[in-house]
Amino acid sequence: MTKLSVCHIGPLSIHSYRLTKSLARRGYSVTLIADSEAWVAPESTKFVPTFTLPALTQSNFPNLFLANSIRIVRLLRKIQPDLVHLHAQHYYSTAIVLSGLPFILNSWGTEVLELPTTSFPRRTLAKMAAVQARKIIVDARILKYIWKSMGVPAQKTEIIPFGVDTDVFNPQVNGDVVRKNLGFERNEIVVISTRAFYSSHYDVECLVKAVPFVLDDCSNVKFIVKGSGPQEHHLRNLAKQLGVVSHVYFVGLVPHHELAQYLRAADIYVSTSRVDSTSVSLLEAMACGVPPVVTNIPGNREWVRENVNGLLFPSGDAKALAEKIIQLSQNAELRRKFGEKCLQIIKERASWEKCVSKVEEVYSQVV
Repeated sequence: MTKLSVCHIGPLSIHSYRLTKSLARRGYSVTLIADSEAWVAPESTKFVPTFTLPALTQSNFPNLFLANSIRIVRLLRKIQPDLVHLHAQHYYSTAIVLSGLPFILNSWGTEVLELPTTSFPRRTLAKMAAVQARKIIVDARILKYIWKSMGVPAQKTEIIPFGVDTDVFNPQVNGDVVRKNLGFERNEIVVISTRAFYSSHYDVECLVKAVPFVLDDCSNVKFIVKGSGPQEHHLRNLAKQLGVVSHVYFVGLVPHHELAQYLRAADIYVSTSRVDSTSVSLLEAMACGVPPVVTNIPGNREWVRENVNGLLFPSGDAKALAEKIIQLSQNAELRRKFGEKCLQIIKERASWEKCVSKVEEVYSQVV
């Protein structure tokens, strides 16, 4: 049986990369139209034909949006897919409708979480996209709730997280090389953060501010801060100002295929995110059996239950975060218990192959 031809429209990021690659391997004819490239995007997309548009920004949006939309209409008429899979970018739904093609909308998180407080034009564009889409895929219950509050029928929305490849992220991965390269002693507790350095969403500054509080009680704790972004210079300076630079290791961008080694080098995973749906970074840590300490926001509470498989703290509260890190640092048995429970949850709800199969089920429903 010949499988569908599907054109994906969205940012070129690790999310679109993984999904289009998996679908291509399952026999779908896949193309990608992208107008922006996330900092985590792989260097090569040779496995799928990719059409690149000029990147939209806040300053050029009024002038470039129409040109990009026209280009999308022309490309879709050339590609002639059976289905269009639109990621996150609500404003391109009009171009798809003008092409006369069925499409599904895939919500990534922030673009929906911000809708209740965003401008009227943005809400209107988003509502139009949701209404016109045959189906909506979201990665968290909170996103489904927001769409429902905007008048989108609940039955139109399917919850499918961006899952984890458990062949890559699992407790059998050896993190000893990373610990050795960073000079960690065997008795040292390692805390890791893998979020990007953007203050408005990920608030890695909160973790750096928590370090002195942790060291007051646990001097044997070290911190791996993986990532990049506009706040990097500020975060490095903050670590110096707080006198903790010898305990905080900024490791920059780590290739995705090496990330599991860094996670397995750690004893505790931390996410300080203020805004999130289902965090793939959190799922990757859970798949590696690393117990999490994460912000008490709806997206995280779908995966982490207090004192069941991790710990929660109020977003922005560095002292509360430090107390949770100290609690886990001083209790190896609790870390083991949480790690085992996390792995069980991933196997049941978030393995990558299961998630891709659910996307295929959505495709079969709309075409």
